Amino acid sequence: MHTDKSKVLLFGSGGVGTIAALNLEVGGHAEVTAVLRSNFKAVKERGFEIASCDHGTLKEWRPTEGQSRHLCC
Repeated sequence: MHTDKSKVLLFGSGGVGTIAALNLEVGGHAEVTAVLRSNFKAVKERGFEIASCDHGTLKEWRPTEGQSRHLCC
């Protein structure tokens, strides 16, 4: 049985992407790298605050790795 975690690259971390990343990480299925644009600094400093019926309230949650992506034009 293959026990290594998958590596997932997430472009954008809106509500759906963030919950998908959370599920993959908490479930032990993957390490997620999130590519963020406008909210990179805030997420790096404070993480995400998640209020979910399924996951409860999580403060300062971060994916395994975050990358800043500045898109032009």
